[in-house]
Amino acid sequence: MVLSNRFPVTRHCRRMLFCLVLIAAGSVCGAGSGGSALPAVFAPEQLLWEIELGSHQYTVPQIDRGRMFLGINDRNLAHPAVKRSDGGILMCIDQATGAMIWQLPIPRYMDGVKAPYHFNKWKCGVCSRPAIEGDRLYIVGPRGDVLCVDREGQANGNDGPFVDEVAYMGVPGGVDYALSETDGDIVWRFDLLREVKVFPHDVCGTSPLLLGNYLYACTGNGQDDKHRYIANPDAPSLVVLDKRTGKLVATEGKLFGTRLFHGNWSSPMAATASGRTLVIFGGGDGILYAFEPFTEGPRDGQPAALKIAWRSDCNPPEYRMRGGKPIPYSKWNKKSPDGPSEIIADPLLYKNRVYVAIGQSPIHGPGQGSLVCVDIVTGKKIWESRKVDRSLATPAVYDGLLFIPDLSGRLHCLDAETGEHYWQHNLEGDIWGASALVVEDKVYTSTERREMWVFRAGREKQLLSRCRLKSIAITPKVEGGMLYLPTQRRLFAVKLAR
Repeated sequence: MVLSNRFPVTRHCRRMLFCLVLIAAGSVCGAGSGGSALPAVFAPEQLLWEIELGSHQYTVPQIDRGRMFLGINDRNLAHPAVKRSDGGILMCIDQATGAMIWQLPIPRYMDGVKAPYHFNKWKCGVCSRPAIEGDRLYIVGPRGDVLCVDREGQANGNDGPFVDEVAYMGVPGGVDYALSETDGDIVWRFDLLREVKVFPHDVCGTSPLLLGNYLYACTGNGQDDKHRYIANPDAPSLVVLDKRTGKLVATEGKLFGTRLFHGNWSSPMAATASGRTLVIFGGGDGILYAFEPFTEGPRDGQPAALKIAWRSDCNPPEYRMRGGKPIPYSKWNKKSPDGPSEIIADPLLYKNRVYVAIGQSPIHGPGQGSLVCVDIVTGKKIWESRKVDRSLATPAVYDGLLFIPDLSGRLHCLDAETGEHYWQHNLEGDIWGASALVVEDKVYTSTERREMWVFRAGREKQLLSRCRLKSIAITPKVEGGMLYLPTQRRLFAVKLAR
C-alpha cells in the first residue's frame, strides 16, 4: 500500500486532518465538462470521467474486476433513511463510469456506546483500503471494528451471520426501512474495542492482510487523549482473525505495550522469499517485525501468540540514546528534530527485500529520519540512508531506482540495491498525504501546497512539469491503462498517453 494516505492526526494538527467525503451518485462529469479541475499535466482528452467529492479525502481507490471501492466519510451522505453522523462510508462504484453501485454508511458510534478518549472524533470516515478475495471484502472500520463485507452488497441477499445492517447503518428507531440493492452487506463483524479492549489513537487507519484462511489487522492501539501514557498496554496492536467466521485466533502477544511512542498505524504485509512466507509489520516502537504465519487454532480457548521470525530496529542507536539517556520522543506540543520515530508508512517489498522509512505525525514537525533496506529472509539490515527525513510514504521502485518523498518536502532518488543517493529535489511544501508513483518512466508526487510535480525516473534529475491543483492530490493508482488520481475534492479517471 501507499502508506501515508491513512495516517490519522489529532485536532492539534489544525487543517492536517482531512475529511473523507461521499461520492454523490450522479456527480460524474464527462471529459468535456467546463467545470473540470483536471491537473494541467494531463490533456483534457485523456479524462474518462471525473467525480466531485466534498471538502477532503485521502484514501487510495481499490480496484477489483470492474469495480472500485472507496473509504470516505459521510459529509455528503445521500441515503433515504440514514443521516450524517460524522461517520464513514464504504462505497462501491463502477470503474468504467464512476456511478455508485452500493454504499455502506458507518455512523461514528453504535448502540449508544461512546468511543474512548478522542478516538473517531475527527470525521475521518473509512480510512482502510479493502483486502479483496473472491466475493468478500475486509476492512478495518472507522469505529474500531473489523468487517467482512459482501462484494455484491445487498444485490444477492443479506448474507449472515450478521444480518442487522439496518441498525448498524444508524437507521433511526421507528423508521420502517427495507434494505435495497444499493445498501452494503456485512457478513461478520469483530469489535476490537469490546473483544480485545483496544484504545485506538485518533483512528483505525490501516488496511488488513489476507493470508491463507486468516486475516491480519492492525488495531491502532495507542496513547490517551492527553498523550501521557498508553491507555491499555495489554491490548494487542496486531490481531489475527479467521476470515470465514471473524473469530480471534492469535495476536502479536502483547509485544508492544508501553513500547509504543504514539500509536500503531502501519499495515501488515506478506512476503515470500526462499520458499518462506512471513508477515511483515512496522511497529509503533520503530522496529520492523517479521512473524511466522498463523497455522493453527487457539489453544484452550485463548488466542495464540504469533512467533517472531526476526526484528530489525529502523532507528539508528544514536536516535534513541545520548550520553546513556533516552532521547525524548518529539510531540505535538514539544517538537524536536531529534529522537526516535515509529513506522507509520507501509513497507515496500521488492526482490527479497523490505524498504521502509520511519516517521511521526506531521504536527510533530520534520526531523531526522532513516530509510532502511532489510533482507526479508534474515532481517539483516542491508543499508540505510539518513538523507531521508521523517517520512510517511511508501517507496516506489523503477528500473533499480527507488523514489520516496519526506515530510521536509524533498523527493529522493536512490539506488535500490546499494542505497547510493543520486539526487533530491526541494518540492517547496510538506509531503505527508501522498507517496510517489512511477508510471511509464515518470515519477508523480504532490505536496500539501496543492502542487503536482513530475520527474523523469532516472539517475539524473530531470523535472518534466509542475502545476498548481485546485485541491491537494494524494497517491494515484494505475490499473488497466488508466490512472486514477484522488485529490481532496475530486477523483479523476485519466487514460494514460501512449
